[in-house]
Amino acid sequence: MSVETHRVLMGACGWKHQAWLDDFYTEDLPEEWQLGFYSNEFPVVYVPAAEWINGSNLNTSDLTEWTEDISDSFRFILEISIDILKDEQRFATALKKANILGEFCLGLVFQVNHNFQDDIQLFQKRLDKAQEVAPVCIDKCGTELLKEFKNILIEQNIAEVWHGEHQESENLQRGSLAISKISSDNLDMAGLRKVIEGCLTASNENRISVLCFDGDPPSLELLRNADIILNLL
Repeated sequence: MSVETHRVLMGACGWKHQAWLDDFYTEDLPEEWQLGFYSNEFPVVYVPAAEWINGSNLNTSDLTEWTEDISDSFRFILEISIDILKDEQRFATALKKANILGEFCLGLVFQVNHNFQDDIQLFQKRLDKAQEVAPVCIDKCGTELLKEFKNILIEQNIAEVWHGEHQESENLQRGSLAISKISSDNLDMAGLRKVIEGCLTASNENRISVLCFDGDPPSLELLRNADIILNLL
């Protein structure tokens, strides 16, 4: 099944979770095989910045190995944190590394705060460069978006990452990529269904909807239940 045939791509934030040993990964599975195993179960993974960007050095070996371990239809969402967005060299390195993944990089997530929003010119510069690599979504990390900043997102048709707040699900209705990042904590089946319904409203022939579960670790039970619910809707 290809990326385009999924109504909603579902996966986890990261795949290297100690608590998943025995519950998901078998005891005798080598760590370097975990990504391949994960990619056989899920079509996408959200990769936090700390797991794929280190300093300003362009170490490409890990990302090259990633592309060798996965199926042709598997995709990565790559997070770019605020500190990297502000650093010219580290940001350039991040884009070079993302380019290594090629079509396997489904999208980039910019984490932003009020201080970064104040520099509209820098944001526009970073956005222009990043969109040459992959579609970009914005994670406001719990802060309110400034009016001028939000207007840019609307004008340039860029979605905000949705964290499950009902009143903000309309922010998924922009761009070619809509990302929902939901915490595994305290989410019951009714709440999970509402989240999936919100993701489904964003999914169409021109937009890929992605639902990623966060947590320490992400709940495998929620992932499995989400798959069941999605197939029933």
